[in-house]
Amino acid sequence: MLKKNDYIPLYEQLRKILRTQILNGHYKEGDMLPSESHLMKEYDITRTTIRKAIHALSQEGLVQQVHGKGTFVRIKEVKRTIWNFQGFSNLARNRNEEPVSKVIEHTIKKGAKGLYLKLIRLRGMNKDGITTWMTLDHSELPLDIFPGLDKYNFENQSLYEVLEKNFQCPPHHVDLEITPIISNQKLNTLFEIDGDFPLLKANGIVFNKEGDEIEQIEVVYAPHFTFKMSQVI
Repeated sequence: MLKKNDYIPLYEQLRKILRTQILNGHYKEGDMLPSESHLMKEYDITRTTIRKAIHALSQEGLVQQVHGKGTFVRIKEVKRTIWNFQGFSNLARNRNEEPVSKVIEHTIKKGAKGLYLKLIRLRGMNKDGITTWMTLDHSELPLDIFPGLDKYNFENQSLYEVLEKNFQCPPHHVDLEITPIISNQKLNTLFEIDGDFPLLKANGIVFNKEGDEIEQIEVVYAPHFTFKMSQVI
């Protein structure tokens, strides 16, 4: 149900609920969402609130409004994305290589909603004794959801495996914005490259199955990282 005294606007709470239901498969491609009248009765909210939530979902590309008929799910299932959602460690193992992590920063910071673990890691793959650095990962995770997460050694353990096995809270989906950048001296040193290389940077938020935010991420990809993507169209 919606929390009417919460600081989060009602339309944003409804958007989050409907978005989670779509991504979890409760509403599938081509399904029609409940009518405005149904949602007004179910959540005791105004038509304006519902329309703002639906508009936000439409802007995300998750639904399409058809005049005189209703709102339909129009999301296409992504089989594999450039931000490999199975986790970096699994990606390395699937390539018959050993995942390697070097922790650059492991601190606790105060945020708007409490304390967070700030984790910066250089990620690479080792084959035949040679490590190739692939990504620079910045993560911030709320310690109220993951108490004691700051005690783990993430040079030796996979972050996502810890979230799944120790906290029963694996990542489920992610919102990302991909932008091009140019390498600088710091990135060149970390990735062991020379020159002004074009790179890709991903910024976003990771959610669990219930739609709760569990991680803020920023990933910079090295120039030799290979991207593969397939999508139903």
